[in-house]
Amino acid sequence: MSDGIVHILPEQVASQIAAGEVVERPASALKELVENSLDAGARTIAVETECGGGVRIAVNDDGCGMSPQDAVLSLRRHATSKIRDGSDIFTIRTLGFRGEALGAIASVSHLRMQTRRHLDNHGIELLVEGGEPAGNRACAVAPGTRIEVRELFFNTPARAKFLRSATAEHGATVEQLQRLALANPSVAFRLVTDGRLVIDAARAASPIERVRQLFGRKLADRMLPFEHQESGVRVWGLATTSQESFPTPRLVLTFVNRRVVRDRALLRAVAQAYQTLMPRGRHPAVVLFVELSPGEVDVNVHPMKSEVRFRRAGSVFEAVYHGLRARLADQGAQAPVENVSAIPSPPGDGIAEGQAVAGTVGQQPERVLHLLPDAQQVGMAAGGVLPLGFGRGTAEAQRDPSSHRADAPAAAPQYSTLRILGQLFAGFIALEADHGLVLVDQHAAHERVTFEKLRAQLRDGGIRMQGLLTPMTLEINPARAAEVIGSLAELRGMGFEVEPFGATTLLLKGAPAVFGAAQGARLLGDMIDSMGDQGFRLRGESAFEDWLKTLACHGSVRMGRVLTTQEITELLAELDRTEFKTNCPHGRPVHIEFRRGELERMFRR
Repeated sequence: MSDGIVHILPEQVASQIAAGEVVERPASALKELVENSLDAGARTIAVETECGGGVRIAVNDDGCGMSPQDAVLSLRRHATSKIRDGSDIFTIRTLGFRGEALGAIASVSHLRMQTRRHLDNHGIELLVEGGEPAGNRACAVAPGTRIEVRELFFNTPARAKFLRSATAEHGATVEQLQRLALANPSVAFRLVTDGRLVIDAARAASPIERVRQLFGRKLADRMLPFEHQESGVRVWGLATTSQESFPTPRLVLTFVNRRVVRDRALLRAVAQAYQTLMPRGRHPAVVLFVELSPGEVDVNVHPMKSEVRFRRAGSVFEAVYHGLRARLADQGAQAPVENVSAIPSPPGDGIAEGQAVAGTVGQQPERVLHLLPDAQQVGMAAGGVLPLGFGRGTAEAQRDPSSHRADAPAAAPQYSTLRILGQLFAGFIALEADHGLVLVDQHAAHERVTFEKLRAQLRDGGIRMQGLLTPMTLEINPARAAEVIGSLAELRGMGFEVEPFGATTLLLKGAPAVFGAAQGARLLGDMIDSMGDQGFRLRGESAFEDWLKTLACHGSVRMGRVLTTQEITELLAELDRTEFKTNCPHGRPVHIEFRRGELERMFRR
């Protein structure tokens, strides 16, 4: 091979490569620009987009602004005001810290920046065409920064062709701004798309108010506040009751130190917290904030900063799971909604990429922008690939005065304190409450009670078994005999004392005590019928709980059975002593309510 094959890329090409890492689509460009505004201490951020952001994105803020020198420098690759040395990478407290966003965006667009510090007499306007300076001049502009990006990826058509439709890109930009607004309720956000006002969220006094602004009153009124702290990890936020569910997890929104992230471990912790409380394939709405020391989380593992790596991932998982699970165990308990004084400031320190710290009145801030040393650039680039040390909202909702009512979510009732009206269709218990009519699904209620009893016994050492006075035989299908015999240990774990009695017969000597001996043979037959082709194949407690659900289902009072008043009273009392009483173990609701006002409207009263 000849010499001279290895060479240094031209700055323009390197910037376009960096743009591909940082700016995937208009929504990611919007995220970078808005995060800069937040780091600059903005209290109001206005965004305009055209054609989903592909034609134009404009972000205007009232942050600290920049000096002319810093404005020019901010558009160079690796310019940053966030990092001084390598140690800063491990204790990131700002949002747009990588120092590549402005230069990267400018390299693949027509960019115009106008910025002015509060104490300067005038601002500066800079024009950049595909990364090349196209002029600058003094301009009259309000304090703060306005950045307009036109024709994103105009000079990289191969990347532009991967953009989706304008409608899809618009949806992505709205979702991105919603998440940033949720993380920063004390900042006002406004989004105008193609001349239409989409988001108009004033500064909010609490996260629940911000949810109401962005997603509407209906969702906000069905969310429970929660807070929990353990092992140096604080988790808090809002979560829907177990009786509210959605077909996708898109409304599970997670934030780490106020940074918008999509972390699999956090999503898995949320899903497990709702396990047995929601039907399979359904998902809650959760706004989850995780706060921990900056040194405990690596935010440099993804170029777009959308993923993080925790030093103690297990502790974070446990904190999220326990915090949510404890709140869902008693959904009727009222906890104070976080107020604005309890909301920590965003992780930024008032410094943005290309933006200076807001100075005290009468003082001019020093220049804070600088180019990172070459060695540090390499370290940051590696951090985007290698681990560093460790592992829709509407303006209309805003305008509706009724949307500001702080109605509490419907509390789970104390069923045993309600007046029993009777039984409907031999399957539903009718109860009268002060606020209206409550219908209880008797099978779902008994199933939850039974399941929790079985699970508690399992955790205390094993499901208690009651011996039969006279052993009973059970014939099994010869085609399945080998699978059944191979699963006897698992059946014993579920409280059945059983042994082979010939090639195709079982001898039942005992059954789970919670059901009584009389139901033993029927329940064993049901469990065998429910068994898969490979036996029970149990793997740990969570897998065992799946079979406990089946056992509880088959052993619970059925629809169609007429109950006496005494039986109803006992069932309701047991239900009130049970955790997670609002849903059966498969997630179906135990009760539904018809509010008194709703009934009166039906009769036009």
